[in-house]
Amino acid sequence: MPRILLLLLTYLLPLWSSAQTATASDSLIQTETSLAYRYVNATSLTLRARPDATAKASAIIAGASRLQLVAERPDGWSQVQVAGHTGYVRTDYLVEEQNQVTANVDWASVEAAGGSAYSSTSSAPRPTTASHKVSPKVAAGPKVYVCGNGRTEVYHSSEDCSAMRRCTYQTLVMTQREAQASGLRGCMKCY
Repeated sequence: MPRILLLLLTYLLPLWSSAQTATASDSLIQTETSLAYRYVNATSLTLRARPDATAKASAIIAGASRLQLVAERPDGWSQVQVAGHTGYVRTDYLVEEQNQVTANVDWASVEAAGGSAYSSTSSAPRPTTASHKVSPKVAAGPKVYVCGNGRTEVYHSSEDCSAMRRCTYQTLVMTQREAQASGLRGCMKCY
């Protein structure tokens, strides 16, 4: 009897082991296919260490890049993972499909570098001097600045914002409340 049992175990153990391996690989495939991805709907997006506009920037993500969505928070921030970096971005700048990206991006480069699997990050800019203090960039008073091109979707805290300096149209000045009421959102570089 022990001999038969030993013989059965010798033949059945390899079969049971391969069944376990198949089950593990099936669950890995299910996990990979159930991941939620989002795409950056901006020319670039700052990845931050905490869900706060004044938090340290850990990377800059290129427009139309694919991000893995870890968690979407009710405060307007999403925790994401991209190219080995984990951090927070504003949910306003994410879309579910890459073909929904309306920002000005170089689509030829995106297609050449991976299409819908494209992800590009660069290191966050560092302060130029040691005495540089990081402070929130908020408008002095209730005024915000808007490019008068008629197509803009954002308002800026100052005319010195690099995105605002590219505007070749008349600058409109209004209150933040008026800008939000007209459907504009805060610039990702200013706010």
